[in-house]
Amino acid sequence: MSDLGTLPERHASTPPSGLQDVNSSERVFADVLCAVNGTRRSFAAVEQAAILTGSSGHLTLLSVTAVTGAGAYRGAAISPARADHILSQAARMAADADVSCDSIVDPGGPPREVVLARAASHSLLAIGAPRGSWLLNAVRDDSVSKAALGALTTSLLVARSLPGGNLGFAQRLLIASDGEEDSDQLVELAARIGGEQGSRAVLLSATGTETDAHRERIQEQGRRLEETLDRNSELRVEIADAAEAIVRTAKETNASLVVMGARRVKGLRALGSVSRRVLSEAHCSVLVIPPERLRGQ
Repeated sequence: MSDLGTLPERHASTPPSGLQDVNSSERVFADVLCAVNGTRRSFAAVEQAAILTGSSGHLTLLSVTAVTGAGAYRGAAISPARADHILSQAARMAADADVSCDSIVDPGGPPREVVLARAASHSLLAIGAPRGSWLLNAVRDDSVSKAALGALTTSLLVARSLPGGNLGFAQRLLIASDGEEDSDQLVELAARIGGEQGSRAVLLSATGTETDAHRERIQEQGRRLEETLDRNSELRVEIADAAEAIVRTAKETNASLVVMGARRVKGLRALGSVSRRVLSEAHCSVLVIPPERLRGQ
């Protein structure tokens, strides 16, 4: 995973913060796994991932056929011919975006476990978010292997198609910061994406309580974001249920991409409860950055 990009120099009077000034010409995500199953939103995931990675990055296109049985009882959830057709269409999308790619047909299963296992070696996993999405169902399903979901330390893009096409999908950002320790790195990463895409951004802090430490950190994050995006940003602070506020504000601001972190919680460890709700309920694409990725910046 690449470093975060160059941000404006901090003035001597600026309060201490965890934000880091990092010089890098690389994109935020250089090596993306796209799980493609032929749905419209899975193809949107390819297009949106290509925008994030840019021509300097690489996409790995994956179709999982989930072959079961043997002999006369051998079957697949997606036929090999259908998988080849799906991957060919996805590869054309990558080529149109001038992004290099390779394609993999994996006969394994269940699909969610194959995808999660392969995602571990990539900086980003991009999937579509149709109704009944295997991943969104998985994080609510106690029968799913907790070990497999707990291994999801890769950033996750859950893509939803935009009515006018996906070219501008990252140009209206909603960045959700909880003011905790890792949130500086989250805002830094989102600022890098916003700078690459010429975005307008809303920085939202919505928590059940507000402390002086959080207030100071959030204000500093807002100031740095404003400088990075040439004053094309705003800060909103609410004392409210975080998931509800994120979903509502995304709708109110017509955000095309929500960028947020995930917290490790008891029970299902793959995604925090707030990020799970936002992934399920947001009207737009959602990018979730796990704590392991933020700490590695």
